[in-house]
Amino acid sequence: MKSDEAKTNSQYPSHAFRGFILLLLAVLFWGTAAPLGKLLIVTRFDTLIIVQTRTSLAFVILFVFFILTNRSVFRVQLRDVWKFAVLGIVGVAVTNYTYYYTVKESTVATAILVQYSAPIWIMLYSVFILKEDILDRISIISLVIALAGCFFAVTSGSLENINLKGLTILTGPLSAFTFAYQVIGTKQLIKRYSVWTLLVYMFGFVTIFWLFINPPWNIIAKNYSCGDWGLLWMFAIISILIPQLSFAAGLKYLDASKAGIISVTEPVIAIAAAFLILGESLGIVQMIGGTMVLAAIILLQVHPAIMKKIMRIE
Repeated sequence: MKSDEAKTNSQYPSHAFRGFILLLLAVLFWGTAAPLGKLLIVTRFDTLIIVQTRTSLAFVILFVFFILTNRSVFRVQLRDVWKFAVLGIVGVAVTNYTYYYTVKESTVATAILVQYSAPIWIMLYSVFILKEDILDRISIISLVIALAGCFFAVTSGSLENINLKGLTILTGPLSAFTFAYQVIGTKQLIKRYSVWTLLVYMFGFVTIFWLFINPPWNIIAKNYSCGDWGLLWMFAIISILIPQLSFAAGLKYLDASKAGIISVTEPVIAIAAAFLILGESLGIVQMIGGTMVLAAIILLQVHPAIMKKIMRIE
């Protein structure tokens, strides 16, 4: 019995670190995709096309690959089909559209700041509704530092830089709630199905949903060039296929609340990418905010070791 417990305890840090790296990889791609998405929306495509094609093209890649290599990926229980559908439509489609609409009508920074209030809702839901996570002092401190750092990184410490106007007053907060649901829903389904099964069905239902909203003939009427389609395929891989795969895989090893806190790293990456790609400002206060977010993530990562020391002292 003791040997089994020791084995589990020795494996936990490596599993947690694996989840940590996978989630960081996801937010790295998501953060870089934000300014790239705005650049594509401003210069070539409308918001709906960007949101629709990124998931639809990702689904085509997965569907064709697994039809040819491993059809067992498509096996799911009928009682779970509706869960995949809601996760895809609400957790992905609505999140993506409201987020990119806010990006277009406001700024990358504002859209990210509002969306990344999601960790608060994820933590509260995981602790008080699902009762799967523990609300300990270090997690709370990490969350507060991360959100404060996110605020400074995005706004340079001024509320005037939060530029919500018109419909973005609704789409911004909605993107936070639906992203929180995406994390919770993914965490629940990943317990029973492989990452590949999750992505195939999630992207599949998103694809069907967008086909009703914007049928194929509307897209054909746009007369996009081969170069345009090349950009859309590339954006689908960078902005959703790779990060969604990494994020779902990382959730296997981490609690939803911890994953939500780690995801706050994305604004720091997005702001740096926006500075390089779009020429948006990057000041000292923003860098301090970014440092605070990174410090919070490091604190969260060493959390188990800190807790053990506290327990020894007590």
